[in-house]
Amino acid sequence: MNGNTGTDRRAGDATGELLAEMHRNVTMGAESLAMVVPGIRAEQLMASVTGQLEQYADFTRQTEKLMRMRTEEPKQANLLKKAATKGGIFMNRILDPSEKNICDMIAKGTRTGAEQLQDKLEELRIRGCSEEAEELCRDILTFEEEEIIRAENLSRLLDRG
Repeated sequence: MNGNTGTDRRAGDATGELLAEMHRNVTMGAESLAMVVPGIRAEQLMASVTGQLEQYADFTRQTEKLMRMRTEEPKQANLLKKAATKGGIFMNRILDPSEKNICDMIAKGTRTGAEQLQDKLEELRIRGCSEEAEELCRDILTFEEEEIIRAENLSRLLDRG
């Protein structure tokens, strides 16, 4: 059953949890990307990262719209986790400032986020999420898979150059 029938409470909770996870995923993805921008000199890599940031902003708006329709407010990400992520990116950039490393960090971070989101989707689909939330989640996952491939291809290109 979907969130509009007899299992409103359970499905509603699953939908809310999925929306919260999607919001966390896209905001953390955007914040992580913003941390690598200062190290980018290659035009192709900057264009890729800029496009990814724009798409994450769009996904954030879409997720927040669905949350507002449910009268839910987006929660702030765990500050300790955010600080650890930012610190890790910063140290990684200091240890290896190459653009190949930036591509590798983007691919790895995007893959980690996509895997966590996929796991959450599989867990919550059983409880009955709304079709709209599931569709948006699948769109995010498809986008992230494409971005992983793009980052890996750019990494190989920069490794040769």
